[in-house]
Amino acid sequence: MSGYQKLHSATLLTASKPYATFVQYTPTQTMALKKLITQARVAASTWGECDEALAHVNESFGAPFEAARDNLNLMLFKADEDELDLTQLQGAESEFRFRDLGALVMVRVSRLPVPFKQLETIDIRIEKLERELKLAKSSRKQLLERAKIKGHQFVTEKITTAYKRITK
Repeated sequence: MSGYQKLHSATLLTASKPYATFVQYTPTQTMALKKLITQARVAASTWGECDEALAHVNESFGAPFEAARDNLNLMLFKADEDELDLTQLQGAESEFRFRDLGALVMVRVSRLPVPFKQLETIDIRIEKLERELKLAKSSRKQLLERAKIKGHQFVTEKITTAYKRITK
């Protein structure tokens, strides 16, 4: 049965339970559902066009850019290892400001401390607390599942959409 046929019959088959049930919609709900399906079609169509265009752009520009960026990052890492002062390449007026291109390459250097005893002690404490947090989140999830089974009421927090390529 097509989406169109389902809407016009105002009865939909749902399979959320182990057995099939029919849901009866009011005329207002049927109209709202039609509008949702129409808007979803528009969103899917425009997403498909955008996804296709981005794929073409990535082939033409994205892949070469990523290769050039990765090469620059490797060269910067090597320069840092060779103790070149990278601060001269940072900031709004650095050597990486290319006015003719209208571009500024921003260099951000993240440094980790060489491990020492106090840091190791805190890291062990953090790992323990992260394990406790994981257990607490698991307990919360189980409590929510039990609440659903008992029929507690839930309110919608947010609704998001995601898009995925499927075969035609």
